[in-house]
Amino acid sequence: MLRKSLLFLVTLIVISPWLLVLSASFNQSEPEWIAAIKRKTDEILKSFDAKTSEKVNNAERQYKNIPHNLFLSDEFTSSEYHDDVDMELNFDQTVDDNHNNDWDLLIFTQQWPATTCYHWREQDKNHECKLPNIKEFWTIHGIWPTKLGHMGPSFCNKTANFDINALQDIMERMNLFWPDIDGEEPPQDHWLWKHEWLKHGTCAATLDQLNNEIKYFDQGLKWRESYLISNILRDSNIHPDSNNTVVALHTALIKGLGKNPSIHCLYDGKNDISYLADIRICFNKSLELVDCDGVVRDATSIDYPGGTVITNCHISQAVHYPSLVPGRHTVNERKWKFPIVNLYKLIQFIMWFTL
Repeated sequence: MLRKSLLFLVTLIVISPWLLVLSASFNQSEPEWIAAIKRKTDEILKSFDAKTSEKVNNAERQYKNIPHNLFLSDEFTSSEYHDDVDMELNFDQTVDDNHNNDWDLLIFTQQWPATTCYHWREQDKNHECKLPNIKEFWTIHGIWPTKLGHMGPSFCNKTANFDINALQDIMERMNLFWPDIDGEEPPQDHWLWKHEWLKHGTCAATLDQLNNEIKYFDQGLKWRESYLISNILRDSNIHPDSNNTVVALHTALIKGLGKNPSIHCLYDGKNDISYLADIRICFNKSLELVDCDGVVRDATSIDYPGGTVITNCHISQAVHYPSLVPGRHTVNERKWKFPIVNLYKLIQFIMWFTL
């Protein structure tokens, strides 16, 4: 029955443009036979939706527990770089109020610059960004000590200062691989590096391997070289300007890393589009790569037939991996879109049905 239904839909997709052109040529109201085809198509699609709903409902319920802000991160706002102010996020498990500076894992985050810039320009269309000139170039955002089940700790040494001169030996690599892509501030101010050291580096400094600026930032440069996200995605034929399911991204990353990462998106609620934003991988206190399981921050763990993905992305929606800063979109509502919308639903169903 399923095979016959799929064959029927594919046939309709092929012939529907000709049918609609023929109908329009009569210059009259829609013939009953076309209306019947539409009704039959809608019935089959509703049947598909019913069959897939049980599979996706659990994942969707977990996803709905995450606040649907335009962008979900405690790190990615431009003002964070400048003001050292944490975003107020409404999570059940948040920062440890006991000011306990202990932590369990280090989260190493690589960001996709085009998505970061898009977020800022959605807030201010004239916001300036300094994007890398190299294609498929992921940059470092930070190394974040994190206590399992909590956000933070952060700002563990309130008397600490940031000394840019301490980074002279690695300055060239820092400018290339760990740049501040926010173009609103003079580059000599080094807002991003100052922010990352004072907020996160002062907490990571409890490890001898990371107890000063040069060690902290140099470790990030080494990790990027060893675990470059663009290479890992490319090895699974995932490139910018593509749309991928969270499951496909997760599978590619597991293949390349051998450990469970955390996948983060920018969700544009106005246009119902998810953009790939950053990939986070985790290390223990011995600086060994480990699973990110148990890290809450701004994501949730969602089980699917192939494993468990940690994400804030829509689990049942394609994630766009933009090559350029996305432009503004206009969403045109139509009562009946055929065949493009229904083709998308068909493909979505097949992807979930075959998991």
